[in-house]
Amino acid sequence: MLFNTFNYFIFFSSVFVFYYLVAVRFRWVVLLFASLLFIGALSPSLILFSSLFVIVNYFFGLGIQKHLKKPKQKLIFWTGIIIDIGILAFFKYINFIFENLNYLLSWLPDSPSVPYLSLILPVGISYYTFQALGYLIRINRGAEKAEKHIGIFATYLLFFPKFLSGPVERSNHFFPQMYSKIVFDGNTVSMGLRLFLWGLFKKVVIANNLAGPVQMVYGNLHEYSGLPLIIVLFLQAIYLYADFSGYTDMALGSAKMLGIDIIDNFNRPFLSKNVTEFWRRWHISLSSWCNDFIFAPFIVKYRKMGSKAAVIGIFLAFFVIGIWHGAKWTYVMLGVFQGLAIIYEFYTKRKRKQIAAKLPARLAGFFGITATFVFFGFSLVLFNSDSLHESWYFVVNLFSFDIDNPFKLNMIVDRTGFLVGLGGFALLMIKEIMQESGVDVINLFLKQPRYIRWTGYYTILVLVYNFSQMNETFVYLQF
Repeated sequence: MLFNTFNYFIFFSSVFVFYYLVAVRFRWVVLLFASLLFIGALSPSLILFSSLFVIVNYFFGLGIQKHLKKPKQKLIFWTGIIIDIGILAFFKYINFIFENLNYLLSWLPDSPSVPYLSLILPVGISYYTFQALGYLIRINRGAEKAEKHIGIFATYLLFFPKFLSGPVERSNHFFPQMYSKIVFDGNTVSMGLRLFLWGLFKKVVIANNLAGPVQMVYGNLHEYSGLPLIIVLFLQAIYLYADFSGYTDMALGSAKMLGIDIIDNFNRPFLSKNVTEFWRRWHISLSSWCNDFIFAPFIVKYRKMGSKAAVIGIFLAFFVIGIWHGAKWTYVMLGVFQGLAIIYEFYTKRKRKQIAAKLPARLAGFFGITATFVFFGFSLVLFNSDSLHESWYFVVNLFSFDIDNPFKLNMIVDRTGFLVGLGGFALLMIKEIMQESGVDVINLFLKQPRYIRWTGYYTILVLVYNFSQMNETFVYLQF
């Protein structure tokens, strides 16, 4: 049951009505039941798996809290951490481990091999595992108390708007809202509805229309070189951003209509002037999680190592970000690639500032934004390729033009849709540039006459309806 489907519209409308009809103290029941129903629509067996995951982490949280500053605290904590990571590693990485083990074994006489396991990756496991890990770590640090209400704890991990593709919500941000008295507020519901509609626009009108060329090229990579690869190098960044941020906006909009705020994942990332800034604006919930629970503790513990601790901490954090995406060497290299860029910026910060100071501020900013965007496009070659060999082919053939047909663009099948997608992205960037300049775009829009506002709404709805049958799935569902 994806956000951009009619089934979700019926489902959410029913949840919305029941949620505001029941007494405040029972609203968690509606949310939990709706979340279980949502999960069951994906896979009935997933209800059992996710429920067991909730129960295990609930009792580990209580156990850590009960034995704080006692000998058993460390044992309970690390047992919970190992179980959570072990579950994630088993389902997501075991066959990857076997694949690489079999490669090594192939060099031995008789070439023994380890059989692969037939596993189905539980949907959303990367997201709720990281949420559970963060929860246990905070309790162990004494920064948060264990949640005693198992229903509210279950709602936290399974809350349907964020279940499939995040954000990686923080427990200390979510739990207080479950105990607050949420009343129906028309303005809040309108905000959530507009956010959902905007996310729908980004996903259906922009991402769906730009997905075709990207998927065509990567599906038949060795048939392309030169201009098509150059176009896709930039196009894939736009497509991924519109797709993932579109999902996030719909998740935030759904929660907002229920009076609940969840962490945003994006803050105008394509206006970042360097890679370090980019990761403060892109996939914020994951990057901040890695900063708080991997990088920061590491450099504090090994501060005597000085800058070496920062370098190692960056590599650890981005290795986790890379491997979090999946069990492929391309994802590992993606993390390494980003980590190297951050380390380079760490050591050249002063020099880069000196160079930028000699240029007009706007020109320096333009160069920084352009270089960061191009770097991100190159990194997505690893993200989208099935192997390191394919990634290498993409980069090597980037400027290998077909002399007989240098402008071959047969990967763009629907040119009208393609132009509509690019137009939608232009509108998105205009909005974000205005917001970056301090303009309250939403308030400005709401001050317009009613006919202008409703013309905007209807235009989006017509476009969404027109392109709604294309590429319904989301990129980040695979993680």
